Order: sequence, then C-alpha cells, then structure tokens
Amino acid sequence: MSEARETDRDTQQWRRCFIALAPTAASRDALAALDVPSNARRVPYAQLHLTVTFIGAMSFDQGDVLSRRLAEHAPLIPPAPVTHIECWPGRAHPRLMVAVLAMSDAFTALDWRVRSLIGDVGLPLDARAFRPHVTLARFARDAVGAPAASGAEALPPLCFESLVLYSSTLAKQGARYEALASVALE
Repeated sequence: MSEARETDRDTQQWRRCFIALAPTAASRDALAALDVPSNARRVPYAQLHLTVTFIGAMSFDQGDVLSRRLAEHAPLIPPAPVTHIECWPGRAHPRLMVAVLAMSDAFTALDWRVRSLIGDVGLPLDARAFRPHVTLARFARDAVGAPAASGAEALPPLCFESLVLYSSTLAKQGARYEALASVALE
C-alpha cells in the first residue's frame, strides 16, 4: 500500500460509535410488546440494544484493532432482570423511555473490560457512569409530560446474544445503526 493511501486510511473515521449488547430475539419480543406513550417514537425492533459505552469518532484502524480485541474478550452475561421502566431525565420533560436493568457483577466486569480495551486502543473514555438500560422510545425535544411507565413486572430477565461495535447516523426518522463488528457471547 502506498504511503498516501495509508495516510488516507488513518484519517478516515467512523462517527458516533458505541459498544452495546444485542438482545436475543425473545428479549426483543418482550421489549417490543411494552406499551409506549403516544407522544413517543418507539425504537425499531432491530435497533434495541443495551449501550455499554459511547466512543464517538474513531479511525478505521482503531476500529479494526478494537474489533479484534473485542473478539478476544467476549464475556458471559447471565439473564438480567429489568427493575423498572422510567423516563429520562424525568417525566416532566422526557427524552427517553428506558427499561432499567439491575446492575450485576457481570455488568461491572463488562464495563471494566470494555473501558480497558478502549483505553488500550488510544480512544478517550466516556466520562458517564455505566447504567444498564435499553431505550424503548424517544420523545421529541419539546415533549412535555409522560405518563407513569409500567410493565417491568411483566418482563422476563433479558438475555443477550452478542457484543456489538456500532456506528450510528442521525436522521430525521431517528438514528440508524450499522454493526461494524459483532462477537457472539460465550
């Protein structure tokens, strides 16, 4: 490969990248069956996920290295109970409706492992604390008021089938996710 082409590849990047757990079909079915408020837009079935960490922009080369490293460290995530459904940041001016999962030793270990890999690749770490949740619906920026959310008691513990490195593109109809790499969980 010529030096010019190597330089081009070094400067090309994916934007809005994140690492997430992809639920099994049965867990997606259970989440998709929940009611969402009429003033919210449901997250499409195929895009339901549990974000482990947001990365932001990364070069193609960093993405290649991170993908390989993720494949070496696919954890076992036991079924995770949903503790409750809530609106973030709150019901008065909601932005998201989420299913909140119980924090577990497996989630803590996953968070630590993923953050370590991201640091090893030279990417900045997300300063936000890991809060295991699956976004069910999004509200318009000017939304005011959301009914009390319920339904967590009807959900079985969620199961996850893969750890995925995604890139997202914002669109008028909502974000679109592209899986850059996927690793089956043990």
